[in-house]
Amino acid sequence: MATSAITGRPTLTVGQAVALTLLRDGYTQRTIQTRTGIAPDDLYRLATLHSVTAPHGTVEGHTCHEAAAEEPCGHCELARARADSRARARQRKTIPATARARLLAATRRRAVHR
Repeated sequence: MATSAITGRPTLTVGQAVALTLLRDGYTQRTIQTRTGIAPDDLYRLATLHSVTAPHGTVEGHTCHEAAAEEPCGHCELARARADSRARARQRKTIPATARARLLAATRRRAVHR
């Protein structure tokens, strides 16, 4: 990777520059990866190197704080907590139907016997 003589930072490919612009403009990590093919680890490493941050109050903003080894601001911390709770809720919804039926049956049996 070549280094710019002006800034002393690694030069960017077109895809990397577009990815950083999308990050700065508030696009989600998933959208950026789909559009540019830049892996999330590389995206946040480049963002730190080039002093680009995502909007505060977003999961991407929280991840920018983490990549820069900073304490997340309150808005970004709240956004990350919301995203984590949504992910856990999605995980709970993915319990197979047979397991869900067994859990419901066991709950009903306990309620009837009390």
